[in-house]
Amino acid sequence: MNKANWIIKELFKDIRKNYKWILKGAGLAIAILTIIKALIFFNIDRAIIFPILWIVFVVGMIWHWYSMGYDMEQKKIIEKLKGNK
Repeated sequence: MNKANWIIKELFKDIRKNYKWILKGAGLAIAILTIIKALIFFNIDRAIIFPILWIVFVVGMIWHWYSMGYDMEQKKIIEKLKGNK
Protein backbone atom coordinates (compact mmCIF):
# COMPACT_ATOMS: atom_id res chain seq x y z
CA MET A 1 0.00 0.00 0.00
CA ASN A 2 1.48 3.33 -0.96
CA LYS A 3 1.40 6.48 1.15
CA ALA A 4 -1.46 8.21 -0.68
CA ASN A 5 -3.76 5.17 -0.43
CA TRP A 6 -2.98 4.74 3.25
CA ILE A 7 -3.66 8.43 3.95
CA ILE A 8 -6.99 8.32 2.10
CA LYS A 9 -8.05 5.13 3.93
CA GLU A 10 -7.18 6.63 7.32
CA LEU A 11 -8.90 9.91 6.42
CA PHE A 12 -12.19 8.14 5.64
CA LYS A 13 -11.91 6.04 8.83
CA ASP A 14 -11.41 9.18 10.91
CA ILE A 15 -14.25 10.99 9.13
CA ARG A 16 -16.66 8.22 10.11
CA LYS A 17 -15.38 8.25 13.69
CA ASN A 18 -15.34 12.06 14.15
CA TYR A 19 -18.21 13.29 12.00
CA LYS A 20 -19.38 15.85 14.61
CA TRP A 21 -16.00 17.60 14.55
CA ILE A 22 -16.08 17.48 10.76
CA LEU A 23 -19.47 19.18 10.72
CA LYS A 24 -18.20 21.87 13.10
CA GLY A 25 -15.16 22.39 10.90
CA ALA A 26 -17.34 22.57 7.79
CA GLY A 27 -19.52 25.17 9.51
CA LEU A 28 -16.46 27.20 10.39
CA ALA A 29 -15.18 26.91 6.84
CA ILE A 30 -18.51 28.10 5.44
CA ALA A 31 -18.49 31.03 7.87
CA ILE A 32 -14.96 32.02 6.83
CA LEU A 33 -15.86 31.75 3.15
CA THR A 34 -18.98 33.85 3.72
CA ILE A 35 -16.94 36.56 5.41
CA ILE A 36 -14.40 36.54 2.59
CA LYS A 37 -17.21 36.71 0.00
CA ALA A 38 -18.64 39.72 1.83
CA LEU A 39 -15.23 41.41 1.74
CA ILE A 40 -14.97 40.70 -1.98
CA PHE A 41 -18.46 42.13 -2.45
CA PHE A 42 -17.22 45.37 -0.92
CA ASN A 43 -14.32 45.42 -3.43
CA ILE A 44 -11.48 44.49 -1.12
CA ASP A 45 -9.17 43.04 -3.77
CA ARG A 46 -6.53 41.55 -1.49
CA ALA A 47 -9.17 39.26 0.03
CA ILE A 48 -9.38 37.23 -3.16
CA ILE A 49 -6.22 35.31 -2.35
CA PHE A 50 -7.39 34.18 1.11
CA PRO A 51 -9.68 31.30 -0.01
CA ILE A 52 -6.94 29.81 -2.13
CA LEU A 53 -4.36 30.08 0.65
CA TRP A 54 -6.82 28.70 3.19
CA ILE A 55 -7.63 25.62 1.09
CA VAL A 56 -3.94 24.96 0.44
CA PHE A 57 -3.19 25.29 4.15
CA VAL A 58 -5.95 22.86 5.18
CA VAL A 59 -4.98 20.24 2.60
CA GLY A 60 -1.32 20.61 3.53
CA MET A 61 -2.02 20.15 7.25
CA ILE A 62 -4.17 17.05 6.61
CA TRP A 63 -1.44 15.59 4.41
CA HIS A 64 1.21 16.35 7.03
CA TRP A 65 -0.82 14.80 9.87
CA TYR A 66 -1.53 11.55 8.06
CA SER A 67 1.96 11.40 6.60
CA MET A 68 3.32 11.37 10.15
CA GLY A 69 0.92 8.55 11.03
CA TYR A 70 1.99 6.58 7.96
CA ASP A 71 5.66 6.98 8.84
CA MET A 72 5.04 5.84 12.43
CA GLU A 73 3.13 2.79 11.23
CA GLN A 74 5.92 1.87 8.82
CA LYS A 75 8.47 2.16 11.66
CA LYS A 76 6.36 -0.19 13.78
CA ILE A 77 6.25 -2.73 10.95
CA ILE A 78 10.03 -2.52 10.44
CA GLU A 79 10.69 -2.90 14.16
CA LYS A 80 8.33 -5.88 14.31
CA LEU A 81 10.12 -7.53 11.39
CA LYS A 82 13.53 -6.87 12.93
CA GLY A 83 12.39 -8.39 16.20
CA ASN A 84 11.34 -11.64 14.48
CA LYS A 85 14.79 -12.32 13.01
